[in-house]
Amino acid sequence: MNILVTGASGFIASQVVADLLASGHNVTCCVRNVSYTKTIFPQATVIPCNFHKDISQDDWIPRLKNIDVVINCVGILYHPNKNIIWAVHYNTPKALFAACVTAGVKKIIQISALGVDKLQVDYAKSKKATEEYLQTLPIPSIVLRPSLVYGRGSYAGTSLFRGLAGGLPFIIPIPGKGNQTFQPIHVQDLSRAILILVNTPVSKNLILSSVCEKRINLREILTHLRAWLGVSSARLLFIPLFVIRIAAFFGDIIPYSALNSSAFKMLKENNVADDVEMKKFQEIIQFQPKNFIEGVNSQPSTVQDHWHAKLFMLKPLLQVSIGFIWLWSGICGALLYPKSNSFEWLSQIGIQSSWQPFAVYGVSAVNALLGLATLCAYQIKKISVIQLAIILLYTIFITLKLPSSWLVPFGSLAKNIPLLVATLMFMALESDR
Repeated sequence: MNILVTGASGFIASQVVADLLASGHNVTCCVRNVSYTKTIFPQATVIPCNFHKDISQDDWIPRLKNIDVVINCVGILYHPNKNIIWAVHYNTPKALFAACVTAGVKKIIQISALGVDKLQVDYAKSKKATEEYLQTLPIPSIVLRPSLVYGRGSYAGTSLFRGLAGGLPFIIPIPGKGNQTFQPIHVQDLSRAILILVNTPVSKNLILSSVCEKRINLREILTHLRAWLGVSSARLLFIPLFVIRIAAFFGDIIPYSALNSSAFKMLKENNVADDVEMKKFQEIIQFQPKNFIEGVNSQPSTVQDHWHAKLFMLKPLLQVSIGFIWLWSGICGALLYPKSNSFEWLSQIGIQSSWQPFAVYGVSAVNALLGLATLCAYQIKKISVIQLAIILLYTIFITLKLPSSWLVPFGSLAKNIPLLVATLMFMALESDR
């Protein structure tokens, strides 16, 4: 079959695309990052799309030529701009699915989430609105509502769980009492189910709760993940939910943050299906998904998994520390440090007195803006490149003009070296989506 997959480089979709290609299907990947997707799926057709902007049928009809099945895997748990959430989850899928009718697509598979019919957050409401729109179309559709999806790779909530489980020494932070219940499904089982549903004749629109049979609570999930990571056993540290709520409030500032108000509201609720829904899913796919412990133990962890768990907890600290040093240097330069001292130092490196106020306030403003951009995770790669350039130019210039600065006590200039490395590390960790 000719199958179009949206968000094909994502956590779930990449497994689906790999399995579709291995099964002999012709796959068209609709993604933002075309070059990366062509690299990981050279045998697929890769075309660009933008789920923030492609909200017209005319954007999609040319992409659907000769397509038999569309699988929509695009989703974001949270964004500070709720219009982005609705564009990604509703406006663009609506245009895509309407175009499917015009183009003669035979089936639509929509990846949703368990509990979207109960939760009052934009993520859930926009997903639910798309499900309702699908019900009005003449094309047979299958909506899959998975509980927690996990696997060798991870993103967002599953990455957060790994970080909580193995990112800290001696303790496992547990939100609340850790009694929240899930029916996790391994990403390979979810992909296997999708492959079966691609070939399953469907005469009506279906909504399937994509879950494993055995329920497990958050406390057990984190304990088993720590054991899987091979980290020494630890004490459980129960974090009151109001503390999590405060952390989620600050997480709302950051696009694609794993901890945000939507995640917090979803985390408070059980994420399970009733027995009738679970049996219906198993009867249609004709196999029983692995339970969480079986799924986790089916693939041993590697050193990269250990790094990921630990760095997940360190990444926000790295972001805050880099942002703070730039913001604080801007505040000190403009408001706190004596101007006479600044002007004297500028004179030593050859800056004329007429330019000195501009240098002090201009550089301070740039530093403060770079700090704020880092703290808000705005255009991280571009901002980091600017920071690297400024640090290098500053270090080279001061070395040439005032080499004695390297001998100043406490290494004020030498500290640029670890700041360079920290910035490079933060750039490397930024590509987690």
